[in-house]
Amino acid sequence: MAPRVIAGRFELTDRIGRGAMGEVWGGRDQATGREVAIKIAQTWSMEEPELVDRFEREAVILRRLKSPYICKVIDAGRLETGVPFIVLEKLEGETLERLLQREHWLSLAEVGRIGGEILEGLVVAHAAGIVHRDLSPANVFLHEDGKSPAPIAKLIDFGVAKSTGAGAPRTTSRATMGTLPFVAPEQLGDSAKAGPRADLYAVGTIVFHALTGRLPYGDATGTRLVTLKREHEPPTIDEATGEKWPAALKTFLAKTIARTPSKRYASAEVALAALQQAARGRGPALAIPESPEGATATLTMQSKGPRGKR
Repeated sequence: MAPRVIAGRFELTDRIGRGAMGEVWGGRDQATGREVAIKIAQTWSMEEPELVDRFEREAVILRRLKSPYICKVIDAGRLETGVPFIVLEKLEGETLERLLQREHWLSLAEVGRIGGEILEGLVVAHAAGIVHRDLSPANVFLHEDGKSPAPIAKLIDFGVAKSTGAGAPRTTSRATMGTLPFVAPEQLGDSAKAGPRADLYAVGTIVFHALTGRLPYGDATGTRLVTLKREHEPPTIDEATGEKWPAALKTFLAKTIARTPSKRYASAEVALAALQQAARGRGPALAIPESPEGATATLTMQSKGPRGKR
C-alpha cells in the first residue's frame, strides 16, 4: 500500500492506472496546489535490478529535457521501503493511440501538426543525447491544457530510452525494445544499435498509420513482420491505399521509413521541415468515376475504416 503523502509534499488522491512496472496515481503538490501524476514501481520490481534502473533512468532523462512537447518531471526518489517513484506533470486528454482507435485516421493537417510536435520534442531529446526507442501512438499523449486551440502532443514513457551523452550509463540488454510495428529494422534483436534515426523511423510509421488507419507492412505480425522489415522496403502510401498522395508527403515517408538508416533524414530538424512542407499540401486525390451524360456525380462517404484498398 502506497503512503498517502510522498516526500512530505505529494498527496496521493486516486489511482488512475496500473502497468506492468507500477501504478500511476493522481495527486496534489501540497507546495503549489497543482495536480500531479505519480508513478510508483511495483514492490516485486525491487528483485529485478534492471527494471529498477530503467524506472529511475526515466526520471534522470526527463530532468534533462525541457520542452513543451515532452512530459515534465517534477520530482523523483524512493519511498521508505526503497521502492522508486516519479512525480510528473498531470496530463489531461488521451493518447494518440486512443484517438486513432476511435477515429481510425486523421486529416493531413492534423497529422502534420501532431507529427511536427513529436519531432519538436525529438529535436530537444536528440540534442541532449537521448534516443527514445519506443515511440508509438501509445507513447504520444495529446494534452488539453485549456489554453491552446488544439491538444499538444507530448512524448511520454522514456523507460527504455538510451542516453548517448558523456558519462551515460551503458545499455546492458541486447533484446528488442519498443513496439514492434514502430521499431526500426536496425533495432530488431539489438536495441543498443538504435540511434536518432531509429526514432525518425518510428515517427514516419506513426504518420503513415495516422493518415491511413493501417501500418506500412499491413497486418503482418511477429516473425513475418520482422522478416519484412529486415528484407523489404515498405510499400509507398499510394500502393498501400490505392490513392494518390502529395509528392512532398511521399518524400517525407520515403526518408523516414527507409530500411537503411543512412537513407533517412539526417536529423529531427530536417525531418520537421520536410513534414511541415508536406502538411501544407492537400490530402489524397479522389478518383471520381465519369458519370453518364446528364447525370450528377455524387460522393458517398464510407464508414471510417482504413483508407483505400480493402
